[in-house]
Amino acid sequence: MPEALPQAELVHACPGRSRLRITSRRGDPVFFASLATGLSTFQGVRKVEVNPLTGSVLIHHDVPLEGIAKAAEEVRLFALATAGAGPSLTAMQALPLDMRMMAALGFGALALLQAGRGQVLPQAATLAWYAATLSGILINSAGDAPGDGGGDGE
Repeated sequence: MPEALPQAELVHACPGRSRLRITSRRGDPVFFASLATGLSTFQGVRKVEVNPLTGSVLIHHDVPLEGIAKAAEEVRLFALATAGAGPSLTAMQALPLDMRMMAALGFGALALLQAGRGQVLPQAATLAWYAATLSGILINSAGDAPGDGGGDGE
């Protein structure tokens, strides 16, 4: 009877970079060295970093992780756990990242922090203004966010 494959859990994935955790083999440097060597031979894998102490495997890749996981299972390195893993890789990779909205959220959080410290004027108010402007909450009559250079200057 063949030995059961170690189960790898997807911890984080973004295009070209995925982190797996294999907790059942945590603390096994021989396993992780052989895993790094094996994964490095796969087409589309640029770099593999392992940490036996934490059971972490970081894969830099040019191909979808699903293909790498399938190949790893075929050569009996590990099996990627899928049950209850949350959103699929495709769904996670498709999430839009709006940098303007991220900046607005950051300024909003800083505004709350400053207000909590009692630094309302000018610190919290200025940060809140920046957050509102970036998020599009503050719109002038021409339909442009203040200070974004739009409109005809009237």
